[in-house]
Amino acid sequence: MSTSVSKISLLWVVVMVGFMAHMITDVLPAFWGANIAMPDATGEVHTGMIFFMICISFFVPMCGLLCMQYKKHKVMRIANFVLACIMLLFNVFHTSELFMEFNPVQLLILPTMIVLSIYLFVFSLRALKSEK
Repeated sequence: MSTSVSKISLLWVVVMVGFMAHMITDVLPAFWGANIAMPDATGEVHTGMIFFMICISFFVPMCGLLCMQYKKHKVMRIANFVLACIMLLFNVFHTSELFMEFNPVQLLILPTMIVLSIYLFVFSLRALKSEK
């Protein structure tokens, strides 16, 4: 396995771990008895939002990982690059939510996710431009 495939694959895995850490830090206060429900929560689950979060936190990184295993095909490198762009845009927009509702716990995770996404974007762009 080439170095670029290893780097990009590792970044996809770390992005998935970052999403898990993001979720866990939101849920942890419940273990100390804190009410973690949103103030305006009705108890109804919005299926579209759950589907979107599953796609962005698992399906997109998993597809990126699979694309890099078949890097010799240009279509797979293009797909990986598009997925890396989606991930970068999502992380930038999601982190911008810190300006609206500040959460000091997420202050460590979300900017780190942006840095990871930038590296993922750059390495994916390099892989896209490579001929092999």
